[in-house]
Amino acid sequence: MQAVRRIVAAGVTVLCAAALLVVGTGLPGAYAQGEAFRIGVALPLSGPLAAEGRQVQQAYELWKAVVNAEGGIPVNGRRYPVEIIYYDDESSGQRNGQLIERLITVDNVDLLLGGVGDDSVSAASTAAERYGYPYFFGGASADPIFDRGYYFTFGLLNKAFDAVRSAAEVFGRIPGAKTVAVIAGDHLVTQLAAESFRYSAERAGLKVVHFEIFPMTLEDYVSLVRNVRGKEPDVLLVGSLLPQSLQVMRALMAIGWRPKGIAFSYGPTAPDFVEQLGEAAEYVIAASEWLPELPYKDPVFWSARGFAEAFRARYGVEPDYVHAAAAAAAIVQQAAVQALGITPPVTAGDRAAIAHWVRQNTVHTLYGPVRFAEDGSLLTKAPIAVQIQNGRLVHVYPRLVELNLNPQPVWYPAPSRF
Repeated sequence: MQAVRRIVAAGVTVLCAAALLVVGTGLPGAYAQGEAFRIGVALPLSGPLAAEGRQVQQAYELWKAVVNAEGGIPVNGRRYPVEIIYYDDESSGQRNGQLIERLITVDNVDLLLGGVGDDSVSAASTAAERYGYPYFFGGASADPIFDRGYYFTFGLLNKAFDAVRSAAEVFGRIPGAKTVAVIAGDHLVTQLAAESFRYSAERAGLKVVHFEIFPMTLEDYVSLVRNVRGKEPDVLLVGSLLPQSLQVMRALMAIGWRPKGIAFSYGPTAPDFVEQLGEAAEYVIAASEWLPELPYKDPVFWSARGFAEAFRARYGVEPDYVHAAAAAAAIVQQAAVQALGITPPVTAGDRAAIAHWVRQNTVHTLYGPVRFAEDGSLLTKAPIAVQIQNGRLVHVYPRLVELNLNPQPVWYPAPSRF
């Protein structure tokens, strides 16, 4: 906790990557083998997924900074610092799998942490499974990742199909809303989101009047949303990544149309959404997994709010749930290491013990209680819906009785920002 306070008090800003990281070199770091936990990460630092890769990297670096500020991970009365070796997979799943193998066989890392993107995580977890390395990740959620019977794969996000259900069900509470349009990019995780949006909306008593999958490379979003407007839906649900969410919002502004409700599977929780859209982002709904206000306790950052304050002090922006999930991935693995008394260099038996331990235990983190199902997916956290109100993300659905939260969304007609 003292380390978190020091980071917040200092108002530390993020340093340049060259000064902060060992990226793409695999060269020895500051510690001799056996003196520190050497952790390998392959993730996108260039290419289409670079922004998401930097999110996860930021979370890992903040976790490392706080742990090392206290002298390292405490095990059996001694502290062991953390060293992270990064490689850039260039947003390529195939490349990521190759880099994970290199981290294991050439760099001889003790442990792994996960990357970003469903293709990359799928390839990486296959390599990790082959070598018996636990693979914890908060940057992917496609259901097929968990359908392969892998023992060492652990995801911190809800499966893509499950993750958006609250962001659809919430619209069953809009007075007078009866119809829904669902659109999504032709990416695996966004298509899964679209299928879930359709299923969940129908279960909430809403009629789906339009369902469309569009190319992720689409350039003419104005024609897309104009066609959707012709179906006269009360609510628009969008399976998206951040770029698609921004394009849809800009197209809605261009044609001057705002349905009673808008929700995205991903986009509004990223800091860039409000930053780029300003007041036009008001009242948009998004699927989410976490907010800093949730009353979760944590062994490294003390609480969800403590993590958010440390993140804000270091990077100057608010963290979203991907940041939180990535940090929790590191913390869950750390909890297993400490509980089992594992010290570097980590053996194959140690790694098998970590996988077994996390399958048997619940770890309380800034992200919430983490326990894994038999397939390695997240078992203990229901997804939530958040809404942008006065430029901030606010939890609006569902009611969380165990956390004493009974939120209320703001519906149109609210003051339009268009």
